[in-house]
Amino acid sequence: MVHIYCGDGKGKTTAALGLALRAAGNGVPVMIVRFLKNDGSGEVGILENVPGVYLFPCERQFGFTWTMSEEQKAEAGEYFTELFERAWEMGCKTVREDVEGAGKADGCMAGENWGSDSVSDGSSRRDIGVCGTGSSVSGSPVSAPLTSPPCEIRALLVLDEIMAAVNSGFVANERLLAALDHRPDGLEVVLTGRGPSEELLSRADYVTEMRAVKHPYEKGVGARKGVEY
Repeated sequence: MVHIYCGDGKGKTTAALGLALRAAGNGVPVMIVRFLKNDGSGEVGILENVPGVYLFPCERQFGFTWTMSEEQKAEAGEYFTELFERAWEMGCKTVREDVEGAGKADGCMAGENWGSDSVSDGSSRRDIGVCGTGSSVSGSPVSAPLTSPPCEIRALLVLDEIMAAVNSGFVANERLLAALDHRPDGLEVVLTGRGPSEELLSRADYVTEMRAVKHPYEKGVGARKGVEY
């Protein structure tokens, strides 16, 4: 299914990462990609060492959107679009590879052999076996439907602050919608950030809005290490 955590309150990323840990604890392979962020947040070092979790590194930072030049915005658009495509391809491939090897699978033991490997673009990834049916990266079905082993979630893909990337024009809303419309069976997707479009909301199965009732920021308290980052 598709989850959206949105709103002006604290807790969107926190909720998404909590779900990621729950999935990983149940043997579900997890991929987490973050937009408009850096690797300085406290959860990064922990998540990199959680079995069954692959955290895409934040390889480039562009600063705040309102301080970017037009050239920087163009570079950010290319980078974040390519990052989205890589993450989506990995999520679909994780599901698809298990479809091709489903005859050898025995139950749902996703993530059991999650070792270090590499993908075609040269970036680091972990090799996972997952349960269920799926589709290719382009969205076309993979041969004939297969009988799913007894598990519902075959892989979890967290797109943290994807709404910020879309609303800033760095990832096309239409591309994200098309990807969701061709999402393979078994790929659970989490989207976080403020201001999701109505089209995104209509495609979600879960929509949770974090509403700011009180926040220390109103008293002039800045972001605190270990809480906000």
